[in-house]
Amino acid sequence: MLENKLKKIILSLSFVAFVFTAFAATTDLSLRFLDKAEAAYEQENIEEAYKYVNQALAVAKDEASQANVLYFARTVYAEKLQRLLNSYDEMAFIEVQTNLERYPNIENAKIKKLARQIEAQVTTTEKAQDRARQQQQFDQMIEAQKEANAEQTNAIREQIEASNKNQAEFKESFERGFSNLGKAFSENAEETKRSTKVLTLSIVGIALLILIIVALIVIVVRKGFKAQQVQQAQYVQAFKMLAANQNQTNRIMLGGITDIYGSNPTMRIAGASTWEPATGLPDVEFTEEDQEELKQLAVKCEEIGSKIDSATGRKNNSKNVSELVYKLSMALGLPQGMAMLNFCAAMIYDAGFLGIDPELLAATNLTDEQKEAIKEHVKLSEKHLEFVPKKFWEVFEDAAMKHHENMDGTGYPNGLKGDQIPLIARLIHVAESFVSLSSKRNYRETMDKETAIAKLREQPQFYDPTVVDVLEQIV
Repeated sequence: MLENKLKKIILSLSFVAFVFTAFAATTDLSLRFLDKAEAAYEQENIEEAYKYVNQALAVAKDEASQANVLYFARTVYAEKLQRLLNSYDEMAFIEVQTNLERYPNIENAKIKKLARQIEAQVTTTEKAQDRARQQQQFDQMIEAQKEANAEQTNAIREQIEASNKNQAEFKESFERGFSNLGKAFSENAEETKRSTKVLTLSIVGIALLILIIVALIVIVVRKGFKAQQVQQAQYVQAFKMLAANQNQTNRIMLGGITDIYGSNPTMRIAGASTWEPATGLPDVEFTEEDQEELKQLAVKCEEIGSKIDSATGRKNNSKNVSELVYKLSMALGLPQGMAMLNFCAAMIYDAGFLGIDPELLAATNLTDEQKEAIKEHVKLSEKHLEFVPKKFWEVFEDAAMKHHENMDGTGYPNGLKGDQIPLIARLIHVAESFVSLSSKRNYRETMDKETAIAKLREQPQFYDPTVVDVLEQIV
């Protein structure tokens, strides 16, 4: 009995010793990997340091070891992401993201910021590639159109050559006929000496021949005239096709963002507070110069919109909101030029965020004081709108400063209500909220379109019900 108890005690002590030894070995291994990582980092070998610090993370078990490894891992990961930002490697970036998901305690504000910058850089590269593909497609289409025009020109040239050949053949036949006629006259003259009867018959025959020749001449002339009319019609049709093709080419060259060729050639400014076209500024004749100016304005707005999305961490937000504002403007019956101007203003309505501290924008839990500081973005947009032509300034200012005004007057910064709020601000307020509800955020999942619209409709004190009704029709 005593012997059995001694055996159990000895076995228990052996197990405890084994566990302690294994734990000590694991801790010692973690420290060795950490030492190797630090040595590699001092030698500026970031790849080796990154490899060893991941191995240390994998074997670290106790809290003290984990704390030491995590502290150094943040430094190594930040340096690794900085190098990826300077020289992007897709597989390396995916590996870093996977490890950050495996060891979430590594992430801090600096690492999150670097990861977002890399994602924004990748998005910009993808956009450049898309534009290159679009330019290649455009060049291919122009080349195909040139070939089609060349084929049409060759067909017309062949018709002209065939017509000239027919006329030459007719002329030769006509001259040959008259030559034969002269010979016939000579022969008939000699024959008249022999017989009056033959002469009479000859005269009658000649008269008939002349009538036939005249009839032939009339027929040929009429056919030639009709052929000339057909050729003229073909020329007119060909020139119309060339003009139509040129018109289409001009539309394509103007840009694929939005078709600003509308049935209404007058461009008005969408700055009024009612649905009627604005009267705040004089009407502008939408000339070719205006079209080019608006095209350049759209390109500049798109560039700034990408910077705003990068600063706020909302991927493609400016693009999505501006496109939705354009569709709402058209559905509400606004002129084409006004809808295009709304599109440009909606691209940079949040330009004030470029004047807010990036760390404040990246924060998740905000104090009341920080929330008030973020609200100031509506007043910080002016210096970012200096590139906007003076005649368009009112629309952009209304979009940037008044898109947080509510229908019941509870919004900011001026507490406007109802029709006091400019149309462009009401459109952006609805479009921005719908895009936000339909997009994934850190604090919630996405909503389907029907649920998002129902959510907006439940709050008529915030959103213009008329705009929400139109939104439901177009999405």
